[in-house]
Amino acid sequence: MYGAMGILFPESGFNYKSSFRWGVNDYAIAAICILAVILSNIIYHSSFVTHYKNVINDSELRQHWSVKMKISLFIIIIFVFCIAAFSTIYFASQTEYMFGVYGIKVTKKIAQDILHLQVQFLAAMISLNFILLVIILMIYNYMKHREYMGEMDALTNVMGRRLFLNYCTKCQNDRDDIDNKSKRKGWFLFIDIDWFKQINDTLGHTVGDETLKQIAESLKNIFSSYGAVGRVGGDEFAVIINEKMTKEQLEEQLKKFLLDISTILPERTVSCSIGVYHFGFPKSQKELLTRTDDALYKAKEKGRACYVILDE
Repeated sequence: MYGAMGILFPESGFNYKSSFRWGVNDYAIAAICILAVILSNIIYHSSFVTHYKNVINDSELRQHWSVKMKISLFIIIIFVFCIAAFSTIYFASQTEYMFGVYGIKVTKKIAQDILHLQVQFLAAMISLNFILLVIILMIYNYMKHREYMGEMDALTNVMGRRLFLNYCTKCQNDRDDIDNKSKRKGWFLFIDIDWFKQINDTLGHTVGDETLKQIAESLKNIFSSYGAVGRVGGDEFAVIINEKMTKEQLEEQLKKFLLDISTILPERTVSCSIGVYHFGFPKSQKELLTRTDDALYKAKEKGRACYVILDE
């Protein structure tokens, strides 16, 4: 190794041990790196970054970022570019220093070329990191899609119970944040298919499955633009309406739904009992289900094929 160095730098008086001793600048850079890692760890576990990660994970519910989020992202990008520029200048100056150690005179032109090479290297690294980031985002979105599809009801293609109830909680919190904690009201519907067991027993499970699909499709067509639809049991569906809707509008849509599903089967009339709860944000999952179940029970007491609305 010493011979090879002597061939490369025959007149430099190269001393391997002395040339690679750490100087004051190297210790300072190492200390800055350690402090940067510690500071990054503290910031990563802060409440602000935790909230930021939750916003990213809940992007399917939140259609836009707040101004604070955009400003924070802009500051992070500027910080990264400043660090990149600093590292480019630092390594260019270190290269000049090493040439000086080996006895090579660095002219202004050579110094410019060294800096140019460092800029090219930085651009190549940024490009590679960008490609890697795109690949990671593609994989992340694919895994999120797989996770989301795993929470969907395979038969009816609406939300499964857990996904729907989580949506109910998150959409209330999101809407509450957007409106600066102002009070809003929504509707929670619990739909139970009347005499569904008889449909399965007399007409077969294939007809029963088709009935479930048709009812889910009707619910989506009518209510998806106002909120979300979920299948929360074997023959039970739920709907949350988190957009503004008057009682008159809701009753009109409920009558339309009951009319649409009545002709699903040619052999018999299909009907549903519907419990409706008018609530103020936010409400827990337990309270939504309990109060709406009470309304559903009253609808069944009235003879089924109807709806009952309870107001808090």
